This record gives sequence, structure tokens and C-alpha cells, in this order.
Amino acid sequence: MIVRRIQIIWILLLSGIIAFALAMAYRWFERGGAFDLATVRIRGIRQADSSAVCLAVEPLFGTSIWQIDLEEVQDRLEDIPGIDDAEVSRELLNGMILRIELAEPVFAVNDSAGTVAVSASGERLPVTFLTDTIPVVDAHSNLSTSVSASLAEWFKNMEFKHDNLVFRYSDEGLSVFMSDWCEVLLGVDNLSGRWRDYCLLEASMSDLGNWEQVDMRYINQAILRRKMEECIDSGEES
Repeated sequence: MIVRRIQIIWILLLSGIIAFALAMAYRWFERGGAFDLATVRIRGIRQADSSAVCLAVEPLFGTSIWQIDLEEVQDRLEDIPGIDDAEVSRELLNGMILRIELAEPVFAVNDSAGTVAVSASGERLPVTFLTDTIPVVDAHSNLSTSVSASLAEWFKNMEFKHDNLVFRYSDEGLSVFMSDWCEVLLGVDNLSGRWRDYCLLEASMSDLGNWEQVDMRYINQAILRRKMEECIDSGEES
């Protein structure tokens, strides 16, 4: 029994000495700069968008990787326009790995300030996200964040080609101009449902070319209007 106690005491003593030695070694290495951030590997970022990420992590160089708050760095990265998600991890001995998920542009807005891409969440993105493969909305009035998100949801889920269509946003909402310049007025709500109803209407009528505007902002019906003529109107606006 006494021998076992002596063994336990020696084990505890040796464990304490080893822990103390490791702590002193860590302090020695840390003071010598062995753990100071020297390398950052960035994954998932384009070269055109890397400058903003570099500016965000530049002040961290020379700081011990064990003193860097990874969650704070992650929040800082996710605040950068165009970054949807970020994951930050340490890399021994003196590195960090940043895994970036970029926002996806789904349409662009052209207004008095210029042309900018908009993400699926309605966020306006840096100019580097502009591409000629996304539809462009000519904005004649201000687009709020909620309206931008509504438009983004529709454009993201759209199942038709937009090459021959012209999109315009005004105080009345979103309008789609067809190849014959007939205006389909969708408003700002339930864009997918209203566009689907318009497609059903178009399929059921032989010719819509005589109408200047097809107003789809009403429940279960469409208002067809000719220029300077009385509207065919008998509905309740949704």
C-alpha cells in the first residue's frame, strides 16, 4: 500500500515537472516569435476580391496565433461586402487558413449611381461581381433592401431566358418588357406567382400585341390597358 502511494506521488510529481517544462518551453517559443502569424492561406476567394480580405487580416501579422480570436476574425470577414460565409482555423506553427464563401450575384441594378450586382439576399456587391450573364434592372426609383431581396428571390428561381427581356423598376414595382414592347407589370410582391399567371394568360390568348400593358398586380386576374383608352378593369388589387 505504501509502495503504491509512493508511486502515485512520483507520477504526480513527474507530471507536474513535465507540465511546467512544457509551459516554459511554450513561453520561450512564444517570446521568440515562433507562433507569430506569418502565413495566411485563403481558399474560395477570387484574386479580384482578395484585397479586402488582405486588409482585414493584415493587422494580425506578428501576433501569436494563440492570441487571435478566430470568431472575431470570422465576423470581420463576413462583414465584407460580397462574402456570405467565412471559416477561420489555425495552422501550426504560425499560420491561419481562411475558407471563404462568396455571394452569388443574381441580377444587377442600373440607377443614377451606376450599375451594381445584387446577391440572392438583396445585398449590393462590389463591382468585381458584375457579369454579363445576369439580368439588369433599370431602376427609376429607389430600391429598398426588402424590395431588392424580393427581386433577387425571383431572379434566382426564374426558369426562363431573360436575353430578350427588359426589366424596369418604378414606383409601381417591377415591369418586364417583352420583345414587342408590351409591358407586364408585376409589382413587388409574389413575383413568381404573378409571372406564372401571366404565362398562363399568354398561352391562352392568340395575340397580346394590341395591348400596351398587362397589369398582374390583382388577385386572380389581369388588367389589360391600351394607350389613351379605357382600361378593362374589374378587380381588387392584391
